[in-house]
Parts: sequence; C-alpha cells; structure tokens
Amino acid sequence: MSGIVGLWNLDGRPLDPALLSAMSDALRHRGPDGDRQVVAGAMGFAHRHLWVTPEEVGEAQPLQGRRGVLLVMDGRVDNRDELIAALGLPRTASDAACVLAAYEAWGEGALQRLNGDFSLALYDPRSPCLLLVRDAIGLKPLYYHHNARFIAFASEIKGILPHPSIRCCPDEEGVADYLLLGWRPADRLDVTCFAGIRALPPAHLLRVTPDGVQAPRRYWDFDPGLAVRFATFGECAEAFRERFGEAVRRRVRSAYPVVVSVSGGLDSSAVFCVAETLRRAGTVACPALVGLSYTGAEGTTADERAYLDHIEQAYGVPIERTDLASLLGVIDGAEAQVYHSETPLLDSMWQITRRIQTTAASAGARRFVTGHWGDEMLHGTEYVVDLLRSFAWRTAWQHLVAFDQWFEPGEAWALRKQVVRELLRYHAPLWLLPFLKWTRRRLTGLDPRRRWLNGAFRRRALRFAYRPASIGRHAPTAHARGVYLQARMKYAVQCMEWNSKISALHGLDYATPFLDRDLIQFLMAVPGEIQNQGGVPRALVREGLAGILPDAIRQRRWKGDYTDPVNLGAARDLAAVRTRFAAATHAVERGYVDRRRVNAELDRLAPRLAGPDCGASWELTDLIGLESWLRVFFSQASKEAAA
Repeated sequence: MSGIVGLWNLDGRPLDPALLSAMSDALRHRGPDGDRQVVAGAMGFAHRHLWVTPEEVGEAQPLQGRRGVLLVMDGRVDNRDELIAALGLPRTASDAACVLAAYEAWGEGALQRLNGDFSLALYDPRSPCLLLVRDAIGLKPLYYHHNARFIAFASEIKGILPHPSIRCCPDEEGVADYLLLGWRPADRLDVTCFAGIRALPPAHLLRVTPDGVQAPRRYWDFDPGLAVRFATFGECAEAFRERFGEAVRRRVRSAYPVVVSVSGGLDSSAVFCVAETLRRAGTVACPALVGLSYTGAEGTTADERAYLDHIEQAYGVPIERTDLASLLGVIDGAEAQVYHSETPLLDSMWQITRRIQTTAASAGARRFVTGHWGDEMLHGTEYVVDLLRSFAWRTAWQHLVAFDQWFEPGEAWALRKQVVRELLRYHAPLWLLPFLKWTRRRLTGLDPRRRWLNGAFRRRALRFAYRPASIGRHAPTAHARGVYLQARMKYAVQCMEWNSKISALHGLDYATPFLDRDLIQFLMAVPGEIQNQGGVPRALVREGLAGILPDAIRQRRWKGDYTDPVNLGAARDLAAVRTRFAAATHAVERGYVDRRRVNAELDRLAPRLAGPDCGASWELTDLIGLESWLRVFFSQASKEAAA
C-alpha cells in the first residue's frame, strides 16, 4: 500500500510543483516511509511510500529507467520470479523495478504478463504518452479526471480534489448505482459518486497522449470457457491445495509482521493455518504471523471461540480476541468512515475493523490479510443450473436436498429460491430483462427498500439502476458466469476499494487470497458440482486442506451469524438517527431524501431491527452513509475547513 499521484498539462503549461505537492499531501496517510516527486515540464509524478515486501525496503519512487521512462506504483507483483528470470534482473530487484524493466523490454505488451495487486502509472517521454494501469481484480484503486487541458490521477479521490479546476459535486448516476443497484451486475465500473472523476476499471489500461485521452481498454481477462478435469476428486483437491497455498504465500511475503483476521470460520481459518504452515516451513518471507479476531457474546450465533481454540491448540499460537458487542452501530465514526472510503458505503462493523487494524498496526504489521470473498468464490449455487441443463436431474436433486443437512431451514430455502432465480436469469435474453424488472415493479409496487428516497430522484435513478448489464454473458456455463460476476460486479469492486482505503488509513496493505487471479481462474474452470462433491458445501476446501485445518473446522456445518449484534447496534442508534433527520439535512436539501417519509420509514424499520436479517440495519446505514458523505464532501462548512 502506497499512494500515487500524477498531473499532466496536455496544453503544455509548466506544471506547478506546489499543486502536485498539495495533491500528494492529501494521501499522506498512505506513505509513512517518505514522499518524493518528479516534475518534468508539463507533467509530474508524486509517490507516498509504505514499504512492505523485503525487496522494496529503502526504495524511493518515482523510478526512472534508462530511457527516461518514469514509474509510480502502489502494490505487489506476484510473478516477480518469472520476470526476473526473463529479464535477467537481480533477485533483489523490487517489484516496481521489475515492472519498469518489463515495460522497457516489451512495451505495453508487458502489462499482460503482470500478475498481482497493483495500480501504476508510466510516463514515456519518447512518445510522449502516459499509461494508467490497474490490476486484474481491482484491489488497488486508481481514479482520474481529464479534460482538454489536463489529466490528474491518484490512488484516492482526495488526491485529485485539490486541483482548482475540479468542481466537487455528486454524480447522480454513481449515487443511484450505490443506493439501488446493490449486488446486481453492472458494466459501469468507471462511474464514481463524484461528478467528473472516474475509476479506472480492473484489468484496464488508460492511454493518454498530448492529443487527448483514449477510452480505457481491457488488457487482460479471465477465460470463462477454460475447463479443467481431474481423474479423481482427490487429485482435484490436491490441485486446489497447491493453488490456494500459492495464493496465500504471495500475500504473506513481507519484511514486517503479517496480521490475519481470523474468525474461526472455514475461509479465514484456512488462510491463517496455511500461512502459518508456510511460515514454519520457511517457504515464505514472513518474520511473524499474528492472528486477531472478534467474538460475539458467549453462547450466541456470533460466538466462534471454540474454533479459535482448536487453531490455538493445533498450532500453539495465541489469537487475540476483541469483544464486538460494544463496537457496533451506524452513527459513531460515520463521517470519518465515509471520508476515508470516499463513498456513502457504511459498514456496521466499522468500529470492529478499526479496533483490529489499530491493534495490527501497533504490532508492527504492514500487511493485513483476510478470508474475504471466500463465500463469494466458493459458495455459489449456479452449478445446479448447469446440472439441470445437462439433464443430470438426479444429481441436481441430491444437491438441493443436501442443503438441509448443511444449512439452517431458512437459509436452505433461500438457496433453493436462488437456484430458481439463476435458472431464469441464465436463460432470459438480455433485451427482456428491463421488461421483466419493470413488470415486477408494476405488480409489486415500488421497490420496498429505500422508501425514504425522494420520488423524483428514485424515478431518475431507476433509469440507471435497471439498465441491462452484459457482464459475464460470454461464459459457457452458469457456474463460470457466477464466479466471473463475483470477481467483476461493481459492488464487489467497491467493497475491495473500501477495504483497501480503510486499511491504508491504519498504515496497512490489504490482501485476501480468495481474490488471487490464478485461484479464481481455477475455481471458474472446475465444475461446481465437483467443488461441492456429494452436495457437501466447499467439499474441495474441506478435502484439500485436510491435515492443515483442524478437523473441527473442516467439518463445520454452520457459519457465524452476526445478525443479532449488528441489529442491536443499529437499534441503539435509532434515536440518534431520528435526531439527525429532525432538522434540515444535506440529503433532503439536494433532493435525494424525502424528509416527510423519513420518520414513517424509521417507524417501519424499528421492529425489523429485531428480525432474522440485517435488512433494516442496512437501510439505516445507507441513510446515514448518504447524509454523512454529503456533509463531509459537499457542505460549505467542510469546504471552508479544508481551505
């Protein structure tokens, strides 16, 4: 995790170093190991460095190549050994030095050969041209603004806003996507909540010359048509073990202690146990591995202490625990959270994340690893659609029945409904989807969620939110399409960006093995019915990590459920939410929220805060998140304070 900033006056005006410094200063929190900038006439790069990997300790960016090429990079390159061998570089070369050498050797073709989590910028004075590049998954954010006179870019939107020519105002399409799109697929990965500021989509390249800015171009993608078959389930499980182990090894390469957030669930426990196994074997550069966890009240569905005990007994290491009961809610810290995430997205467990990451930083860690996205990559039910389409009805039925053995009745029923929806979604032509959504709304009334939205804004927003998305349509199977969507949908990318920025606030580089590019391609290529052999959810993980994961965790039949503590925190803050919206608010003044509906909606949501899901709590976080975001970035008081 570092911070990169750049500015190029396309009209040839000399760049003002003070302006570049102001942009870099906005990202000071991303680089405690020093800052440096290079100005060359009309363009300039700035870099805020956080040293994480052994090879980059002591490095100062921007780097300059033999031919004058400049590079700034935030991130990690995982196939560095391959690049070093191909380019004849010393083994001590930093990841950024490998990238620069690759570009000098292969030009833009080098980008397809890079594997890792990174965002970077290259300026080639010979063309001249500027290249902005984002990694295949999108874990490292990169934003830009351009017009006929200049282009500005940064790791965070805050690094662009100091430019005096940029008018800071909300983007209605971006706000609509966030409030009404939810988890649904979206092709509009470039749209942010700030007008005129775009996110470079994952796996894309932006090419800029003095003649202007070209449209972002995809330089790499998964191959959803790739199929992998093994002679036995055991061979497949062994292949998963190797690929998952490599994904973990890549993310615990560090010159400093590495913290793993481990709950006791299958995914985070797999990350911790594999990482500790690799560290003890001496096959990864990692001086120390620290486990941190949060736990619910004893005897509740959020209490996973027993599984943490099994890990401690198996590996002889302590896992520090934090009680989450007093650290949940939707009000406390909301404005700080949206300032750093730069979106209206609030996390009800923000205070827990902040506490754990503060503890991680105090332990000297600079890499924060989680089991996030394990559910999304390994828990899809789309494969049942493939079984039905191939007339394997008996097998499909066996898997549907097996849901009852592994899930609570309500969850098993929800999974079956999900299969039906996926069956319809997979077969419906793209042109028919808007009509089906319109029909559903006409029959059921307006979307019952977000009733506090202003009616006029809702009508405008639905024009954006219900446009059809073609993302993933090229996949030959429902399973491959499902995995592809989980890696590519807009909400997933927003969550990646949120985690990356919040970790950066605490001087931590965020990483999760389940978003490893090669692992995702493997999971896309192995049929879902094999991954869930015999109807056992995540059978591939359970079998593949035998001997590494304690048996009690491998055989778990329930997941930790944090619904009750999240709802209790929201209920505790309900009165404060009422008070906040009793007076004039920015969301009302800007026409997003109907003040007359807010109290009625809060009355409706109140009893649901004791319900079986977090739907009501999420509505409260959306309401407070929107208001806090507008207050922080667009109120006159905030602008005067910033000035």
